[in-house]
Amino acid sequence: MSFRLFNFFLRTPASRKFYKQAFTLSEVLITLGIIGIIAAMTLPAIIGKYQKSVTINKLKKVNTILSQMLLQSYNDNGSASSFLTAGEQVSAENTEIFFKTYWLPYFNNPTVARDGMSFYYKNDAYVYKQLNNATYTIAVITSYSGGRVLFRTNDGIIFLVHLMKWDETKDEEGKTISAIARYRSSQIVYVDINGIREPNKLGKDVFILTADFEKNIIKPYEYGSDSIDRYCSTKSSGETCFAKIVKDGWKIADDYPW
Repeated sequence: MSFRLFNFFLRTPASRKFYKQAFTLSEVLITLGIIGIIAAMTLPAIIGKYQKSVTINKLKKVNTILSQMLLQSYNDNGSASSFLTAGEQVSAENTEIFFKTYWLPYFNNPTVARDGMSFYYKNDAYVYKQLNNATYTIAVITSYSGGRVLFRTNDGIIFLVHLMKWDETKDEEGKTISAIARYRSSQIVYVDINGIREPNKLGKDVFILTADFEKNIIKPYEYGSDSIDRYCSTKSSGETCFAKIVKDGWKIADDYPW
């Protein structure tokens, strides 16, 4: 045994020094790089799954709120046809009365946009986009004379309700000469589950339902039609995307244009 080795064993345990082999800098960098690649591959899928889940839960909540609103409104006020009959011309006065009677009392003190006003920051009233990125030609403002009201609930969800349909008169060339807003019992409801935040796009955070005040039911716009998949497409408007979600079992399926 050499003197150096003999001297090592004579030392007390506390005085001995043991050296463990550590990772080199290159090994650490390679490991971090691999972790980064794996995270980059999996994180978008995790975020997308979470966003889909949030969207479904909000849509279920909206569907429940509107269904309860219809039933409570009918119990308190009777049939809406006792106030407005189908085809009757809509005025600013009866629109405001209708909403204050049949709609607004059944939400928790919602904020209603003033006549001619919106909640969105853009000056242009046409703030919604279609899935194909074209501008959606629905004015997102309150217009009592036009038979529509925009309001926001305390959780930030925005509702745009149309209680009318346009009765248009056209000339020989097909151009609109005049348009009259007439009451319809099956009212169109646009719901922005993301509030004023973008993307403000149909099929992403803006969805369309119908509130039928004769049958007292809420259903997705065009639900049951054979055009659901055609219009819930990146080549089209996205108007039927809520109908597709419900048709697919209340889920955002793999073929959904997410």
